Amino acid sequence: MIILAIESSCDEFSISIMRDGKILSNIISSQIKEHSEFGGVVPELASRLHVENFHWVLTKSLKESNVVLEEVDYISYTSNPGLIGSLIVGKLVAQTLAMYLNKPLMEMNHIKGHIYGANIDDKFVYPVLVLVVSGGHTQIQLLEKSLDFKIIGSTQDDAVGECYDKVARVLGLQYPGGPKIDKLAQKGNPDRYQLPISKNDDTYDFSFSGLKTASLNLINKLNQNNEKIIINDLCASFQKTAINTLMLKFERAVKEFKPETITVVGGVSANSSIRSKFFEIGKKYNISKIIVPNMEYCTDNAAMIAELTNEYIKNKK
Repeated sequence: MIILAIESSCDEFSISIMRDGKILSNIISSQIKEHSEFGGVVPELASRLHVENFHWVLTKSLKESNVVLEEVDYISYTSNPGLIGSLIVGKLVAQTLAMYLNKPLMEMNHIKGHIYGANIDDKFVYPVLVLVVSGGHTQIQLLEKSLDFKIIGSTQDDAVGECYDKVARVLGLQYPGGPKIDKLAQKGNPDRYQLPISKNDDTYDFSFSGLKTASLNLINKLNQNNEKIIINDLCASFQKTAINTLMLKFERAVKEFKPETITVVGGVSANSSIRSKFFEIGKKYNISKIIVPNMEYCTDNAAMIAELTNEYIKNKK
């Protein structure tokens, strides 16, 4: 069985080909360079670049997987959530291929794809507790069995990745700001600047608007007082607070739901400190499986959509 999966929800256009549960190719067209001069993703530019790039992504994915298009059994694509224009381009490519090949077409959810991206290299043992951290989403999900998605906590305002990018922009760091803050934070003193943990309550929901506002106010205050901003220390202090906010709720969920597997997914899961803290929590509570995805599967990619598609097909059979 061969699956051709398409992911186009934001500023990456990706096509992956899977044969019998094994990823053969995962080609990604990234637009970071084009969007960086604007300090963030420009939706119309993203969809226009998808139109320009999808043909070579498809050609390269087929070539790398050594698969002929007519051999494909299923076509799948990300239908939601995401930028409307970007999603439409992916949908049109998928529909065209499905009509041409007369093959089944399957719609996939982007966040569920991220979750099953962690299942590619190391398979889940259920129940699974998932921390979803990206530029647009911050959630805790519980899967008691395959494809049994339950959102038990979510951000009430900004996503953690969005918070990173906005603070980085004010600090003059180029988009995307998350990796740059992470790199600078490794050299800084995380206790120099005090920042608040928002929504420190009994729920599993998050809030990052308070941290964003407090960080921006601190930067403005230091500038107004002509005080030197020690950028490494500020990045370290910000990152410490952001990660503590995440882990405070996630650790509480681990204690309540007692999962067999924990995993962290989404673009921000590439953050070195989050990955380190995640293993600490897993070992502290003797979790049997601690899955941190391969870097290739952290950012938006079609392999995660192929894996999710494969899981639906297996369950249907």
